[in-house]
Amino acid sequence: MKKQTLWIELLTIYIFTPLLFVLGLIPSTVLMPVLWLFTFYAFLHLRHTKIKLFAFNFKKKDLFYILKRFVLIATLMILFVVLYHPDIFLILLKTKPLFWLGIMFFYPVLSAYLQEILFRAFFFKRYQKLFNDNPLNLILLNALIFSYIHIVFLNWIAVILTFIGGLLFAHTYLRTKSLMLVSIEHALYGNTLYTIGLGYYFYHGGFSI
Repeated sequence: MKKQTLWIELLTIYIFTPLLFVLGLIPSTVLMPVLWLFTFYAFLHLRHTKIKLFAFNFKKKDLFYILKRFVLIATLMILFVVLYHPDIFLILLKTKPLFWLGIMFFYPVLSAYLQEILFRAFFFKRYQKLFNDNPLNLILLNALIFSYIHIVFLNWIAVILTFIGGLLFAHTYLRTKSLMLVSIEHALYGNTLYTIGLGYYFYHGGFSI
């Protein structure tokens, strides 16, 4: 595919569409369906590649690495909420326990895994050639795009947190090439975020991602 076409595709999926949500030209109620539509498009392109979409193809040492990193970062996240925003700490668990439980079960599959197909596996496979295969540039760009799409939530906390998350997830995926491992990592942070109260910044129009 020509580079010009790839650029148009990239800008349409990752730049223009979130902007249309922010401008109100696309209603927020279809946020998740649009994510699923783009993910299905990405899946169609990836299913005939060497990328293993459903395999637990990672090493134990890589799993332990992300778990150790997660424990440290999750601890910092909890301390941040307890010290600076105690009114939202565990708020979802306290006020809507069944809703919280639903997120714990469904977020890893219906959000984290699908996002990793679109934002990591598809992004790096499809657009890596546009950026000269420089790992550091790719990680930074991927994190910037991942945080940018969260402008749909209309707050800077969501953008900042997802930039940090984007750096972690891009690094994990490029290092291990395991979609399942980075999906597990994404789910760990996402479930923690909603549990400790920071999900408040990721809720918009009745949908959470």
